[in-house]
Amino acid sequence: MDAPDPAWIVAQRLASARALRSACSATHLTRRREGFGWTVRPAAGSVLASPRVADWNPEPDYFHHWVRDSAIVLRAVPLAIRADPPARGFWRRFVGDFIDFSLAISDPARRGPAENPLRAACRSGLAPFLRPDAELAALAGDAWLQEPRVAPDGTSDLEQWSRPQDDGPALRASALMAVLPEVPEAAGTQAHALIARDIAHVLRVAGRPCIGPWEEEPPRRTTFTLLAQWDALDRAGHQAAADRLAGLIETAADPATGGWRESIEAPEGGLDSATCLAILYAGRDQGPFALTATRTRATAAGLERIFAGLYPINRDRAVPAIGRFAGDVYCGGNPWYPVTLGFAELHYRIAAQTGERDAFARAEAWMALIQMVAPDPGPLPEQFDRASGAPASCLDLAWSAAAFLAAAEAREAAVQAMGR
Repeated sequence: MDAPDPAWIVAQRLASARALRSACSATHLTRRREGFGWTVRPAAGSVLASPRVADWNPEPDYFHHWVRDSAIVLRAVPLAIRADPPARGFWRRFVGDFIDFSLAISDPARRGPAENPLRAACRSGLAPFLRPDAELAALAGDAWLQEPRVAPDGTSDLEQWSRPQDDGPALRASALMAVLPEVPEAAGTQAHALIARDIAHVLRVAGRPCIGPWEEEPPRRTTFTLLAQWDALDRAGHQAAADRLAGLIETAADPATGGWRESIEAPEGGLDSATCLAILYAGRDQGPFALTATRTRATAAGLERIFAGLYPINRDRAVPAIGRFAGDVYCGGNPWYPVTLGFAELHYRIAAQTGERDAFARAEAWMALIQMVAPDPGPLPEQFDRASGAPASCLDLAWSAAAFLAAAEAREAAVQAMGR
């Protein structure tokens, strides 16, 4: 299959819009974690990374509000409206609620609990997964903006997790700046207060080592996070700070591939698909981080070479299914829907800008690959098996839905620009 079925794209686009909606302001859901004695009901404006109830047996528990994932979902709201116009009223309310929820969870005046409230009811075997009391008690002021996630009811994350993470506030500020012109009814004092809070935090922490987008140790200066911070500061008009970050990113140039390394600390040839996603989210049409820039293309090409030989599903395929990085073992270390769809979107956008037929053909092949592994429109998983293509890991990921909407929108733009 060299090209996707247009009817499938239409159907999956609607299905993705509805899957995205099911993860947002899911106030009708209740999540009971029996082992912790923890009941959570999502608040209006929250975004579930996944609405599925799972307990790592083996499907992961993603019933949390991740700041990074929520920003990616927010960016897709106008795309969801175009895919499902009758839902516009829901999405208008959601953006306003999202702003209020985000202000509440990052409020510098609130404090974390003095001790973990789950400790008394937690089963003994799960106690090591509880967050330490001292860490919770220290939550105040700017520390809230270093939290990668919160419970979807807005309370503190009570489980052990990798911190600090600095990509979330930057991505949220950029997404909100991009979305407000398309949802103008959400613009106002609250929206600008959230942007100002996020940007002030980015200015404080930009360029420091932290946990990267895949949430794996050790802290380092990942190119994904640096690009997200650069994008936010550049959009907000903090040019001097953005220029300093751009200079820092330049030190991640990779002499082995001509692309960008995973981080400043990464060895030569150490690539990560998150770098391409950060460039995609920034969406520049000129400069060193442009979609068509030489290092962008070299990073993508280097990743294609890595994954072409890594996954059995890629044998004799025009374009390879794309994972996160070489050596990934999380939930089997398979290809990911968000990054494979991201590669499709990237090449559609390159085609729209340049008219390159090869870029369009490659994007079509990636979309056809997604159709092959997800032929029945519906919620999209996080991963698909590296050999069989079967769904793997989380089976309904909001990030995957957002990625499909973005790829389908990019395809439409490319078709129009190329007169196809």
